[in-house]
Amino acid sequence: MMLLLLWFVGVGLAGPYEDGVQALKDGRYEDAKSLLTQAAALDENSSDALWELGWAYWTLEDYAGAARAWEKVEKIDPNRDELSTWLGNARARAPLAAAKPEDVEIPTKPSEGRVTIAAAGDTMMGSDLRRGLAGLAPGNGEIIFEDVAPIFAAADIAFLNLEGPLANGIPSSKCGPDSTACYAFRTPTKYAKALVSASIDVTSLANNHAMDLGTAGQQSTMDVLDKVGIAHAGRYGDNASVEAKGVKVGFIAAHSGSCCLNVNAVEEVMGAVALMDKDHDIVVLSFHGGAEGSGARHVPGKTEIAWGERRGDLKKLSRAAIDAGADLVLGHGPHVLRAMEVYKGRLIAYSLGNFTGYRQFGSGGGYTGASVIVDVELADNGVLVAAKLHSLALDKSSIPRLDPGGPALDHIRELSAADFPDSGVKIAEDGALSW
Repeated sequence: MMLLLLWFVGVGLAGPYEDGVQALKDGRYEDAKSLLTQAAALDENSSDALWELGWAYWTLEDYAGAARAWEKVEKIDPNRDELSTWLGNARARAPLAAAKPEDVEIPTKPSEGRVTIAAAGDTMMGSDLRRGLAGLAPGNGEIIFEDVAPIFAAADIAFLNLEGPLANGIPSSKCGPDSTACYAFRTPTKYAKALVSASIDVTSLANNHAMDLGTAGQQSTMDVLDKVGIAHAGRYGDNASVEAKGVKVGFIAAHSGSCCLNVNAVEEVMGAVALMDKDHDIVVLSFHGGAEGSGARHVPGKTEIAWGERRGDLKKLSRAAIDAGADLVLGHGPHVLRAMEVYKGRLIAYSLGNFTGYRQFGSGGGYTGASVIVDVELADNGVLVAAKLHSLALDKSSIPRLDPGGPALDHIRELSAADFPDSGVKIAEDGALSW
């Protein structure tokens, strides 16, 4: 009798489970939730049914529901592949919608305290994938920053967007063996020493190369940065908090992938900003978004597409973040410089361009070889006090070199005037900004 009962239960489970999985594949998410709830009720120890139920909740943007389902999986099968990552993501996303601000008071007059932030764009310090040692800088990579390290050292906080996981030997399955239009990077962990030598304090890990080595590479990067004392913002729930001169500064980061805050989910980003703003004096949003290349220099004011992927309406995102409490927005991703504007007394840099892509991208001049470091002085209530651009050019190895007479400032002047005639910055010969 017991065997017969188990047989009936098994048959009952198979129906709603298989139908629920198919509903997920078909995009019928409410049906999937209903069917997988039935399957989980028929067998409370079915981690597969609960795992798929979590995905049904996730696709419906009910992240608290996804967390509840995956917490049950954790009790049954705690070692399930990628469970800890996605459970952590669901727990981090659940409070964001509720945190959306209603009315944020944005101060316009600077308070007395001051903090300076120096920021650069896309940074890849060399990769040993495919090219081996030929793709790596000598030593620990300090040569990459030799011209610009003093700029970072002079600031209270130095920031850049780190593309390429810091990892030793972790394989990548991102690109096929014959692919010519796919880029995957792996920078040996010893190159973290170059970041320390350059006085980098904070990195963004939210970009389209963060997962080049999967979750193992992402975790390796975070672990290495933790070890050398560099803060990072990237994975859901992974935000950076640093303090300078008694001013508490929080960094959040977004891009268009699934690992991190998404540039297309404006309200979710606003919620993350609002949460950070509760216990920080200054909030910085870093985003990696927009179309790519020399044809993507302008901010179009609509959702941009790159390689078939939606990469955000960055004007909408940036202004919404400031409305929610952000005090500085640092953009990167297009691999070219873009306009800068001041909105409600806050600077938005829509793309800081390539900073270094050692022997991989950004070398050889043109629009992709012009770069800047932006040096910003903020009052401790977030109001922009002063800002300056340091003009750079990337050499043949994509190492940033100081280039005071180069074209970078002219590019940003032109783009700011064209894209933001009322709010775009003006740039003096020495790089000082006015607005």
